[in-house]
Amino acid sequence: MVFKDITTVDLQLQMQVREWRNHIDIRKNMYTDNIITEQEHEAWIESLLSNQFTKVFIAYHKDDAIGLVSLTNINTLHKSADWAFYLNPDFLTKKGLGTLMEYYFLTYSFDNFDIEKLNCEVLEINPSVIKLHKKFGFMEEGIFRKNILKNDKRIDVYRLGILKEEWYQIKDKFIKIIERVEK
Repeated sequence: MVFKDITTVDLQLQMQVREWRNHIDIRKNMYTDNIITEQEHEAWIESLLSNQFTKVFIAYHKDDAIGLVSLTNINTLHKSADWAFYLNPDFLTKKGLGTLMEYYFLTYSFDNFDIEKLNCEVLEINPSVIKLHKKFGFMEEGIFRKNILKNDKRIDVYRLGILKEEWYQIKDKFIKIIERVEK
């Protein structure tokens, strides 16, 4: 799997990412679920050029752009960051791609950034991703109770985290799973 900075990919793919972000199956699991305009999307891409605390990548598998991965709140003092990902909606039904993205991006982020801890937040309405993160060694560190409003209902947000040393202690146990999914 290859990760390319979104600011370096061609304009057509950058605009395709807007379609991904606006897809109902992606928006429903994000903090905000409004339709993103072309101008808002372009401003977001432009803001990434000078933002040292956020890095956004397109994930490629077998030459296909399969999703988006981000590091946000990069803290060089505490060597921590938040991360999130979602699949290109065209690949939502392809089993195992979320597993591949998680496996490869954990390794990529710990190897390429001076990070000792990765955090993430997942809405309670997305239990499969909470389960996926836990499978990869993330520990539940708390629940922001009734933290956000979705569809006129207050919902919880799960906070999870993993340390670099924890990841490298368990990383090899996924090799057979990754090889099977890669086929």
